[in-house]
Amino acid sequence: MGYTNYWYQSKSFTDKEWKKVKDEYDYIKEICEGIVVDQTKNSDEIVFNGNTIGNLDHETFVLAKNPRTEKSYEGENLSFNFCKTAEKPYDIAVWHLLFFTKKNTKALSEISRDR
Repeated sequence: MGYTNYWYQSKSFTDKEWKKVKDEYDYIKEICEGIVVDQTKNSDEIVFNGNTIGNLDHETFVLAKNPRTEKSYEGENLSFNFCKTAEKPYDIAVWHLLFFTKKNTKALSEISRDR
């Protein structure tokens, strides 16, 4: 299975909260240059993975401004999210962003990791 980060998002970020999170992500990209590879395609998501050079990527991290609304299967908890990083170097960027987001917004109700 591998090392995993978990979070619960049951509400949307406010515009002010989302700006704060996006600003922190910009800082992470700067500090983790060469480790984090940005894959974000729209302004309502933050998407990144580890660098494919040296096999430092694993599962793509996605944080959305709005929580998921469509179930894939009956009984699915739409607030539950996870990202398997296998403790590769980009894991610290995933955890930092989750911790920052939990501390500075009301959108995430819980964060945890396999540590």
